[in-house]
Amino acid sequence: MSSALDRRFPGTASLPRAPIADLPTPVEPIAAPRLAVGRLSVKRDDLTSRAYGGNKVRKLQFFLGRALAEERRTVVTFGAYGSNHALATAVHARALGIEPHAILSPQVPTAFARATVLAHAGLGTVLHAVEGHDGSREAERLRAELRARDAREPLVIPLGGSSALGAVGFVDAALELGDQARPDTVYLAGGTLGTAVGLAIGFAAAGVATSIVATRVTPATVANEAVISRLTSETVALLQKHDPSFPALVRSDLALTLREGFFEPGYAVVTPAANAAIALARDLGVTLETTYTGRAFAALIADANEGTLADDDVMFWDTYSSAPLPPPGCEDSLPSVLRAFVAACD
Repeated sequence: MSSALDRRFPGTASLPRAPIADLPTPVEPIAAPRLAVGRLSVKRDDLTSRAYGGNKVRKLQFFLGRALAEERRTVVTFGAYGSNHALATAVHARALGIEPHAILSPQVPTAFARATVLAHAGLGTVLHAVEGHDGSREAERLRAELRARDAREPLVIPLGGSSALGAVGFVDAALELGDQARPDTVYLAGGTLGTAVGLAIGFAAAGVATSIVATRVTPATVANEAVISRLTSETVALLQKHDPSFPALVRSDLALTLREGFFEPGYAVVTPAANAAIALARDLGVTLETTYTGRAFAALIADANEGTLADDDVMFWDTYSSAPLPPPGCEDSLPSVLRAFVAACD
């Protein structure tokens, strides 16, 4: 079945996709009498795949589609130790017969990060732990090594899958939503911003007056206005290359706000606001986590408590995978620094 993007802009159908996504995902109303919100619903992107869902699947269908079309044997991506993106890449690459490599950076110990690292061990992800948060040097070394081994380049997928190609998945998602609902405001987590920018482009292209509040959950060096502008121009250029009828949108055309106030004291650090938001969401039948979705829902709660949403149709975009994690592997198969990390999480 063709996607909403392909139906609206047929030239984009030439972008190859891997068959990993279960779309469209449903929209469900939420009865939330404790929140001063006109109407509240959730976009269930936790259900994008039964193998491993969440927002990364919409991006990965394009990256892995390209990998299959170009007969790549390996993919390389980046993330913190507990990265959902790195794990999603590994799950779906393995299922397609592609060898996954993940370059992982340090983070604070958490139970979820421990489970994620052990899931990589079970999948046989080739893990490369680096000391800082810049994996570019390791990526260059790894590209040369894999090129020599396989006689072809690995496909390098950027941090969070956030590039023009990844953002196209959420341009499609915005058009998909147009067939389901027309909320006034969408709240979501703003990590590497591909999800937020793609949705904002899609809403603008469709002429839909839905605004986006992307709660910053990563350092300001990762999520900022310059990133939004660059992603916007690159994504629009890619779409126009494949379908010249796609509108020439710029940053000022997007109804996208980068919301501050919920990142500190740092990435993946569990905060009282996130814990409270997770508890309330659980009462409403929605499962969240502390690094991304819990903070984004905390921003929604704060705005509701301020009274700014009392008359609005509000949607929470659930970017967290509700699928079970892959079975854990043996700690002994991990690099030594990751074995130590797992022990610290214990």
